[in-house]
Amino acid sequence: MSKIKVLIVDDHQIVRDGIQRILKDEIDIELIGSVSSGKEALNFIKCNNPDIVIADLSMPNMSGIELTETLTKLYPDIKVLILSMFNNEEYIVSAIQTGAKGYLPKQDSTTEILLEAIRTISSGDEFYSPSISKIVMKSFVNNVKNAGVGEIAKKHQLTIREKEILKLYVEGCTNNEIAEKLNLSIFTVKTHKNNIMQKYNFKSTVEMIKFALRNNIVEW
Repeated sequence: MSKIKVLIVDDHQIVRDGIQRILKDEIDIELIGSVSSGKEALNFIKCNNPDIVIADLSMPNMSGIELTETLTKLYPDIKVLILSMFNNEEYIVSAIQTGAKGYLPKQDSTTEILLEAIRTISSGDEFYSPSISKIVMKSFVNNVKNAGVGEIAKKHQLTIREKEILKLYVEGCTNNEIAEKLNLSIFTVKTHKNNIMQKYNFKSTVEMIKFALRNNIVEW
């Protein structure tokens, strides 16, 4: 099985060293680079091929949001995980809108959460810590209320189980939490999620949740 190749981008050496210590003993994750700026990251990526870039938001010359936007346009297969001290709505929503697949506040990022985030994002899902999920959901609920009635949803396309799972995603639950609550395997949860996304041609979990709220597919 191929390893998940990770590049760290942070202007603080102590942060880069800390992440390196966390990753060094993981048999399925390989740290292939550690740089201190967005520009260094882009130069590194020209000759290397990371699967995931772990990036800080506040960096000199090029912010993490600018880096994420550039990577999304030039290297759409590379997934970005934001690891930042900032946990306000503006930064979080901007990161997601520019293409970040995950967002973790540094103060909440335990070894277990960081490793779960890397593996979840590598598998094709997004990952947000519980505190970030609440902020994201609050932002989307407010946007939905302000937008009024959205596009017409084909509610009959979803099974009862799919609606149950979708509701838990709206509440900010992770795949593991959904599997535990519904007594399902993680594989089964992901299969239902993929079915939902295919039915509506969603490109991301965020898009799926926003659509569900706008069209009252699930109650919030």
